[in-house]
Amino acid sequence: MVGVVLSSSSAPLTSTTLREHYKCFLICVVIALSNLQYGFDLTIVNGFQATPGFLMVFGVEKSPGKFAIQTTFQQLITSLLQVGLIVASLAIGPFSTVLGRRAGLFIASLITFVAVTIQVVVTVHWPLYIGRLLLGIANGCFVNFTLLYTSEVAPAELRGCLGSLIQPGLSFGNLFAAVIANALHTNLTKHSYQIQLAVLYVIPVILCVALPFLPETPRWLLLQGDEEGARKSLTRLRPSSSTASQIDEELAIIQEAIRIERKISSTVAWRDIWKGADLVKEDITELCMRDLSPIMWNATFFFLIAGVEQPFMAAIYLHSVNVFGSLCSFPLTRKFGRRPLMLIGFATCTVCMFAIAIIYTVSPDSEKSGKALVALLCIFFGMYSATIGPLSWVVTGELPSNHLRSYTFGVAMTIGFFFAWLVVFTMPYFINADSLNWGGKVAWLWGPSNLITFIFTYFFVPETKGRALEELDELFYNRVPARHFSTYKLQNKIEVEEVYGSGDDKSDSKADIEKDV
Repeated sequence: MVGVVLSSSSAPLTSTTLREHYKCFLICVVIALSNLQYGFDLTIVNGFQATPGFLMVFGVEKSPGKFAIQTTFQQLITSLLQVGLIVASLAIGPFSTVLGRRAGLFIASLITFVAVTIQVVVTVHWPLYIGRLLLGIANGCFVNFTLLYTSEVAPAELRGCLGSLIQPGLSFGNLFAAVIANALHTNLTKHSYQIQLAVLYVIPVILCVALPFLPETPRWLLLQGDEEGARKSLTRLRPSSSTASQIDEELAIIQEAIRIERKISSTVAWRDIWKGADLVKEDITELCMRDLSPIMWNATFFFLIAGVEQPFMAAIYLHSVNVFGSLCSFPLTRKFGRRPLMLIGFATCTVCMFAIAIIYTVSPDSEKSGKALVALLCIFFGMYSATIGPLSWVVTGELPSNHLRSYTFGVAMTIGFFFAWLVVFTMPYFINADSLNWGGKVAWLWGPSNLITFIFTYFFVPETKGRALEELDELFYNRVPARHFSTYKLQNKIEVEEVYGSGDDKSDSKADIEKDV
């Protein structure tokens, strides 16, 4: 196959401040609201495992008046959500290409209505499993389409800021859920969990009302041949002060990328994401999508079995720090870019995980260990939500090649969610008292994984701040080392590099495209 190297940048508009791009910012905020649902659901389901009202319906009675959750049931209600996320990510490539980003979000909203209704009304296990799977599919669509949408509509200078909106969405969802769970966890009726589930209706209602008024992405419209629609969309997304020539220049850059992609489209296939420069992009994207916050998914339950007093309040503290960190990510990303913050984040998280592991190995059952756990997790998630969390989403949305964007993104998300499923499926065995009962010693698993990710980030994750999506293709195809992305000087032409593949048509393809430019 032949890889395209496009050195042109998106047309720089005269302003790159959030104030002047407020229309694009507000539109991205509305889209990012969808991720409140994902964060909210992860936290309430974690809380259900320590909520008497839920345990009385779905748990087993161990002794008179005392109920517990079965390990298998605990695994399924958490891991089936991840299975749904995997299914959605696998379908995102062809689905988004045909229907677009807005339609995908609308369909995800409809799936949410069905999934939540099932979970609210049933009182037996197997329908609940179906509801969890469907909700996972909806959440997978929300996450995928949010990243695709924001990465395609944001100007290059603000793409990091707007792309990181997904993390505050998740964080606020976590916090709202922790507060509601704390208020209802002493309720001994099934309303204690039904009310929490019913809150999930809010996000799809908001989206169904808002989506008809939001523009489709210009890149997708141009792929459909709708140049006038793309111009109208880009005009709505850019500052009112933007001139017609600036809009046309930015559209021309996108059209040129699409033209070259279509010239080589006959050689584009799923397997292409595993070759040449696209393999490097795929590896980095997969790495960014591997969630390194497994304890947070089980925070309340983890605090409970670790002997922390008032585990629901401890979870609120944890999620409050998470929200604060995610809000700090906006100015930090704008000021320092991606790579330095990710390195600092992984280094800090590595130290925190090893500290937790050592403390619970030396003194597993002491009150001081419980307090240290809360403090270290607050540091961990404060740093995670300010650096790794938002920037992983941003880099994931930026790196894939234009002609393989939705496919690369879908595969990376699938692999990322597979690891998430693996974590939530196996975690109960490690932390439950009737299984391995590791408690805080489970951090021995996450310390090394954070360290490995830090090393990988240092050598392979580049700085993408201020680069147009088309520029990033050139940097990868020219095999620029990750540490030199920020200083590399772009060429002033479009060229085609034989990145991989074989056949007699290589030189002809290269000459043909260069001649057209």
